[in-house]
Amino acid sequence: MTTKKKKQVGPATEAPPDPREPLAPNAANFEAVLQQLKDVLADLPVPQPKEGEALPALDLVDAVLHMYFADGLPCGLGQEARRRIAEGFVDRNEFRVTEAFEVEDLLRDLAIPHLFERCLAVRDSVAQIYNDQNGVQLGFLRDAGISDRNTFFQRVPALQPHIVHFLGHLLTLEELCFSEKSTARAQQRLGFEGPAAAKFLDELRALVKPFGRLPLDVGPHLGGKKPNLKHTLSPACLLVRLAPAGKRRSPAS
Repeated sequence: MTTKKKKQVGPATEAPPDPREPLAPNAANFEAVLQQLKDVLADLPVPQPKEGEALPALDLVDAVLHMYFADGLPCGLGQEARRRIAEGFVDRNEFRVTEAFEVEDLLRDLAIPHLFERCLAVRDSVAQIYNDQNGVQLGFLRDAGISDRNTFFQRVPALQPHIVHFLGHLLTLEELCFSEKSTARAQQRLGFEGPAAAKFLDELRALVKPFGRLPLDVGPHLGGKKPNLKHTLSPACLLVRLAPAGKRRSPAS
C-alpha cells in the first residue's frame, strides 16, 4: 500500500512590526529617538513666516487625519493621504459632507489596509467635531484642561481610542517642547524624569524650536502621487512612541 506524504505546511506569514510600538522613556531610547529626529528634520524645510508673524501651530485636525490613515504604517502614507485630501476638496466643510467611498477612491492606490473602514471613521469623526464645534477645528484643545479635553472626547465618540490617545500625548509633548511655563506635571505624566530626561528635553527643544510645531511630515511631497517612505515616522510620531502606551485600537480592529 502506498502512503502519501503529508504536505508540509510552512510557517504562517507574520505581519510586519508596528512602527508605532511604544518605547520606554529611558536613556537609550531618548538617544535613539533624538538621532531619528535629527535625520527626519534634516529633510524638512524650516518654516519662514513673514516678519512679525508667529510660526503656525500644528493643525490638530490634520493630526487626526494623519493617524487614521497612518496607524500601524509608515507616516509617508498618512502624509500623502492628507495632501490628496487638501488638494481634492475646496475646504474641510466640503470634505465633511463627502461620502466615505469617494475618499476611498481618492486614496485607493495607496497601500493602506482596511481603507474604507478608515475613510468611514474619518468621515464620522469630522462630522461629530463639526456638530460639536460648529466648525472642523480642534485648536481649542490646547487651552483646555485635562478634564475639559476628556469631556470633549466623550461628546465625540467617533474619535476612536487610538486617536484620542495620540491627540492627548501629542498635546502633552507640545507643552514640553514649546511652553514657557513649568512643564513638571507634563513630564510626570509621560514619565520623563531624571538627568537623562532633562538632557533629552533640552536637545529636543533646540531641535524643534525653528519649526514651532511637531511636524507630521517625513520630507517633501514626491511627484507622481508617490508616498515619501524615506523615513518611517514623522517627528510627532517618533515622540509619541515615548509616551505611555495606553490601550490602542486601530480602525481595522
